[in-house]
Amino acid sequence: MNNHFGKGLMKGVNMTGPCSETMPGKFCNDYIRGFVIGYCYQLEQKTGEKSVAALEAGRLTRKYNLDREIMAEFFLEFRTDKFLHYFNIGYSGGSN
Repeated sequence: MNNHFGKGLMKGVNMTGPCSETMPGKFCNDYIRGFVIGYCYQLEQKTGEKSVAALEAGRLTRKYNLDREIMAEFFLEFRTDKFLHYFNIGYSGGSN
């Protein structure tokens, strides 16, 4: 059994930018979800801002046509919807 999510996660952690829009045609949804989470994690580490990472995760979720509800679950923590708010802004195409 392959761990597509884990492979995507590791690829995302090591990327300096998001993949092209053709990515969904090349990989399964588990891989792409892992990639987005990994990429946004390293973005948070680089910027020190979880809100920036959540905004980008929302944007990439829409760009790669991932399930919004599944991806949003990664930003629900400590019973606050602050980061979910940023995720939703990114998903809907807003900037603030």
